[in-house]
Amino acid sequence: MSNAKDTFITDNRITVDDDSSSGVCQHSMGSIKRIFRALPDAILCVDYSQRIIMLNPAMEDILGYREDELLGQQHFYLYGSKEEYEATFNERLRLPEEEAKKPYVVKLKKKDGTFFSAEVTSSVVKGRDGDTIFFLHLMRDITERKRLEDQLRELEQKYRTVADFAYDWECWRLPDGGFKFVSPSCERITGYTASQFMSYPGLLRDIIVPEDRDLWDRYQENLAVNMKQEALQFRILRRDGDIRWVEHVCQPVIGKNHELLGYRTSNRDITKRKLNENELRQALFKIKEYQEQLEAESVYLREEMKRANRHADIIGGSNAIQYVFFKIEQIAANDTSVLLLGETGTGKELIARAIHTTGTRSDRPLIIINCATLPANLIESELFGHEKGSFTSAHSKQIGRFELADKGTIFLDEIGELPLALQSKLLRVLQEGEFERLGGTKTIKVDVRVIAATNRDLEEEVKKGTFRKDLWYRLNVFPITAPPLRDRAEDIALLARYFTDRFAKKQRKTINYIPSHIIEQLEGYSWPGNVRELENVIERAVINTTGDKLNMVDDLCKSTKQVEKKFQSMEAMERDYIFQVLEATNWKVSGKNSASEILGLKRSTLRAKIDKLNITKL
Repeated sequence: MSNAKDTFITDNRITVDDDSSSGVCQHSMGSIKRIFRALPDAILCVDYSQRIIMLNPAMEDILGYREDELLGQQHFYLYGSKEEYEATFNERLRLPEEEAKKPYVVKLKKKDGTFFSAEVTSSVVKGRDGDTIFFLHLMRDITERKRLEDQLRELEQKYRTVADFAYDWECWRLPDGGFKFVSPSCERITGYTASQFMSYPGLLRDIIVPEDRDLWDRYQENLAVNMKQEALQFRILRRDGDIRWVEHVCQPVIGKNHELLGYRTSNRDITKRKLNENELRQALFKIKEYQEQLEAESVYLREEMKRANRHADIIGGSNAIQYVFFKIEQIAANDTSVLLLGETGTGKELIARAIHTTGTRSDRPLIIINCATLPANLIESELFGHEKGSFTSAHSKQIGRFELADKGTIFLDEIGELPLALQSKLLRVLQEGEFERLGGTKTIKVDVRVIAATNRDLEEEVKKGTFRKDLWYRLNVFPITAPPLRDRAEDIALLARYFTDRFAKKQRKTINYIPSHIIEQLEGYSWPGNVRELENVIERAVINTTGDKLNMVDDLCKSTKQVEKKFQSMEAMERDYIFQVLEATNWKVSGKNSASEILGLKRSTLRAKIDKLNITKL
């Protein structure tokens, strides 16, 4: 180079020898020299001819040379070869100015002949006239860092090799949230490719279902604070729209200087496991429900058995009671709702029991509830049950009577007393077979046959607005009227004998004879209280009897005359009943909910009876 300068830095000055001039340019450098020597980073200065003109103690420590051993040596002396140096130097010269300022890595040779990796940052020192004085190279020994990086790359390669063939979806996530690696299994689990996650790391949170994102955010916050392995289960929306359960395990990776290097994560598809867990949980819940129901049924049935033993059969042979038997046989095998009508004490509960025991649900319980005996604020809880805490005294969950009656029969006595507010809920059970417990949100499905009874004129109650018209229509599909005792006087002797035997046995007495005048007296009474009143009269008589002949103490009012009633023949009653059913079904003879289905007759048989009995539409 024609303008080459010989430059040396002594204790106090920079001296530049210019071949083209006889003068010597001297610059004071004492202060700069002191700064160079004090700097902790290694510094090497070379002149325009690439000869070493200065190095500080930090550089001496790295290279193993003293400064005086290197001064005047060519810069390539520290490289593996002159060619290697020139290749690096020429490459740096071609870089833009801004790029040339960035650090670069080279291999340098120490005095002992070993090589090390150095990170170099180069700059140019110029004089006042703009000419280059020397080049300054700041160096750092990054041998250990390179070793760790190489080791990390090797480990990553091994990890990638294993992860690429792993069944689970493996990831290496950087501290800034980006992914350094995503295994191909992600596509099997999510439907998205590894490259899609690499290019857009936020995709992972995006595919988490909205209901689980807050859970994911809290998990990430805890992970950043605790810096220990954490696990989380959440749902994702696959690319094809399917919902999958994922078990996510994340392990922070910490360097030897306690710096966060990243996160090693593993994601497993646990959808089948969650489905099995849910099925098991539902099965256990069902078992618990069945257990509670069986326990409740057991308690209820024990109480019912005590009550049921009071009336084993319906006693009587009169035409009125025989017609009731006829209607029981007609309806028992069907699941149609039945409405029992009649005065108080006529034995409507016994008719309900007979329908149940004769029907197809006889192996399931008959649940009885009297709507008139319960306070209005407790009827809903008794019928439909309640959840714990649904009201002040609801200290535990209670199963309602409709749940107890599932697959069986429920008898709602005194249905006319049911509050208007609850009638819509009962109508829903009759129509849809479903309801919710008081204080609950879960819809409960039941299969229940309903038998209702009342001593009221429900049609009149409908007109008054105290009973729902649609509920009355639903209940009145198949009405049966329990005849009052005054209309079945021929049954009084049988009933008197039955009650006498039952109460005598209970009181350990032997009563073989009921005088005829007592029978006459019983048959001549109008019995406003019906069979229940007769039962009470006979019980008092048995208590007051000391011998084997019944002694009646009640003075039945002689002036009370039995209400006369004109009985119809079986044919006339059959005609009236078939007419009522035809009217109720809008004269639909066959098909679903038709008259033939309710009557249990073939269509041809029903048409024959209509013709025979001369039944015509009004």
